[in-house]
Amino acid sequence: MRAARADKSLENTLDWALDRMKQKGFLVKSRVSLSVDPKLAIMGYAKKEGSSHRIIISEWALDSDMLGGLILHELSHVYFTESGAPSHDGEILDEVMGRLTEREGLRAKESEFLVDAFNHLQNILVDDLVFAVLEAKELEMTRRFFSEWVSEKPSGDPVLDAALLARNAFAVASLKRRDLSDWNDEMTLRNREFVAALGRQAESDFDWLETFLEKSSPDWGREEFAASVQEYFERILSMMRASGRLDDLR
Repeated sequence: MRAARADKSLENTLDWALDRMKQKGFLVKSRVSLSVDPKLAIMGYAKKEGSSHRIIISEWALDSDMLGGLILHELSHVYFTESGAPSHDGEILDEVMGRLTEREGLRAKESEFLVDAFNHLQNILVDDLVFAVLEAKELEMTRRFFSEWVSEKPSGDPVLDAALLARNAFAVASLKRRDLSDWNDEMTLRNREFVAALGRQAESDFDWLETFLEKSSPDWGREEFAASVQEYFERILSMMRASGRLDDLR
């Protein structure tokens, strides 16, 4: 019975999210289904299945206050995919990663974190739809959610720290892009501590990444988007390798 009630509740939440988006002019045309993965570590993701889409949600996310926001977020990915947006054209990521791998000899860890950085770019674009749909009370909840993304202490691993800096930039840019940031809040203070611990060059790197993400445009064409991803990846890769331990990375 509990599983049946959970399934019904999920379907109701999906219907609510689809209706919210439709009311704001973001009509999802494809059939969308939901399923729960008890082993999934992240909150959820969307994948294309033929002409339809499926949103997979972790079991632990079912009890989260952010469940509705998660489904809105994944539906926004579906909307961008339906629209043929360059940000959701997998060939572009493959092409850019292929060029970097051929030229720079990417290690597995570097590749993994660059894909994470690409996800940040995708997410900040699709979240334009989410923030347009959310109401004031929900926006405050989302602000708290992003504050939890920010790291304050470097790990000492230049590859991981570059990835953490990119994630911090994503969280800060997400709020600045929607005029929701507060320069004296806990999130900002934690990020300042992180950047300061990395040194002076990290300030420039963070500013570049944060500005790039904040100003990224859903209206970029394919070539402009690909060139922007290339520049973004090159900047992060230079951060990963800006260390005396280059020999350890090759």
